[in-house]
Amino acid sequence: MNKPRFRKPNISIREIPAYIRGGFSYASRELGRLRGTNVWIFIMYGLLFDTVNNLWRPFSAVFLQRLGGNELHIALLNALPGAVGAFVLLPGAFLFRRFANKKRATAAFILVSRALLLVIAAIPMLPPAIRPLLFVILLAVMNCPDSLSQTSLQSLLGTIFEGNTRGQAIALRNKFGQAVVPVVTITTGLIITFVPSTDAQRMILYQIFFLMAFLFGLVEVMMFRRLKVPNVEAITEDSPSALSLIPQIIKDKKFLKFFLVALLFMFFWQAGWPLVAVHQVMVIQATEMWFAIFALASGIAAFISGGMWQKWLRKYSNNKVFIISASMLGINMFLFPLATNVQIMTVVSFFTGFSTIGINAALLNGVLEATPDENRMMYLAFYNTVMSISLFVAPFFSHTLFSLVGNRGAMFVVGCLRIVVVVVIWLVLRYNKGTEKENKEI
Repeated sequence: MNKPRFRKPNISIREIPAYIRGGFSYASRELGRLRGTNVWIFIMYGLLFDTVNNLWRPFSAVFLQRLGGNELHIALLNALPGAVGAFVLLPGAFLFRRFANKKRATAAFILVSRALLLVIAAIPMLPPAIRPLLFVILLAVMNCPDSLSQTSLQSLLGTIFEGNTRGQAIALRNKFGQAVVPVVTITTGLIITFVPSTDAQRMILYQIFFLMAFLFGLVEVMMFRRLKVPNVEAITEDSPSALSLIPQIIKDKKFLKFFLVALLFMFFWQAGWPLVAVHQVMVIQATEMWFAIFALASGIAAFISGGMWQKWLRKYSNNKVFIISASMLGINMFLFPLATNVQIMTVVSFFTGFSTIGINAALLNGVLEATPDENRMMYLAFYNTVMSISLFVAPFFSHTLFSLVGNRGAMFVVGCLRIVVVVVIWLVLRYNKGTEKENKEI
């Protein structure tokens, strides 16, 4: 049978609004079909989660600068949450194993995280000398309940959804989330940029958005509690302890292969985050409005490409999607130094959104595939603990590069290291695939 020939679509600019309306109409029908199911509840929870975080998090570096922060504070903003996560995840996972109702415990940690937003909202009323460091410390403290609740959620996803349903739920959650994120961010950026006439008024607006994030967080907790989770019995006295499970986790070859690949890439991915933030805030001097535009460009790209990554995950292996998206993020680091103004940065942000949603889908899907049903919470806690240590170390690595060769030079070095890592991972995966084939033949 002859393969169908590819036909180039003939779409005029005037037809684009109709295609957009059709896309939203399809999305509405898709949500209506799923209404009341666990997939629908998970999507709604994801939309609320994204709303809470995008009311303030995209502007955290600018907010920190307005509080009086410098390059070191920006590095700490990226590093300290990782240190907190490294300390709390394994003990927290051991604690979670003893909860009879893990969903209720997860909801409680989400609520604690959202309550900290009220404390952050009070920072502008404090003495200027302590504002920057206090903001950084509070965000680090917030990562304690955040990391525990998200690790527990990852574990629950393995219980709530199975096989293809899990992949579909994650893909749909990301797809609809990427449609909401730009709307929230661009609205917030427009308000912060054009409504206040003084810096004092702008600070009041930041406080209002932190308060709104807290209120949306309350709705988020209520939506999360609607998830229908199968009954999971609490840990018994005969169950292995957390410490005795660690050697078992390390010896698990299937998990270890994915874990090492993910860690190797994550370190150099995380190392680039503070460098990009410094470039955006200190070099091209992007305002809240431009950060909103960056998020809009990134979100549009993610929304457009979400379906493509979902198809590739079904059609090809998770490893192949990982390599493709990781390669794009490696190339991305060479584009940031070329973004000498906010307009070019917007174009680069579009490319970033396209590749980021691919790597996020590959990482989450990959770690859930690599972890067994039994003791999944401990596996994920170990995985996220080491990733948190990486998150703590990587910004200091990039700050050292920044001190030695400047920000553009540091971005170039990190970009080269990302490419080298992707090539190494590709060679290792190819070698392992060849070895597996030989073993099967034998």
